[in-house]
Amino acid sequence: MTVTLGSFTCLPHGTLQIRPVTSTDAGGLVELHSRCSEQAQYFRFHAAKPRLRAAEAGYLAAVDGRARVALAATVVEDGAERIVADARFDLVGDGDAEAALLVRDDCAGQGLGSRLLGRLVELAADLGVRRLLLEILPDNSAMLALAGRFGAEPVAFDGRSVLYALEVPS
Repeated sequence: MTVTLGSFTCLPHGTLQIRPVTSTDAGGLVELHSRCSEQAQYFRFHAAKPRLRAAEAGYLAAVDGRARVALAATVVEDGAERIVADARFDLVGDGDAEAALLVRDDCAGQGLGSRLLGRLVELAADLGVRRLLLEILPDNSAMLALAGRFGAEPVAFDGRSVLYALEVPS
């Protein structure tokens, strides 16, 4: 059974569904990665990542909904469900969880990242997470703006990326 966590219209793609990632999504995550620009891939993984290997996708799809949570935004294209965005967090201890998002380039700038991060915040609150941590490269202006809209504050800089903390309402 598919649990839909929301849907909305996103032109030109039609209706997008937001749902939990399942173990069967590994192939869809590989396809998502392949349809993202090199820049989007770099911003997500903080390194050149020309392809997502099947084993990596399998790991990303192996979520449990508690310690590892992931959402997929999907749309029907050419008669098949396609993942156009992935948002996730992994618990790291002390009430913190590391979060990450990847939005396909042709779906960026339409509010999808905001919707997904908002759902992650809700799910984190339900699990008792205190803060979502976002490691953001300084030239990732879209993610910096998104973090700012959610009130995330910079808490560390490692010389390469800035760690932002987003307080999760209880």
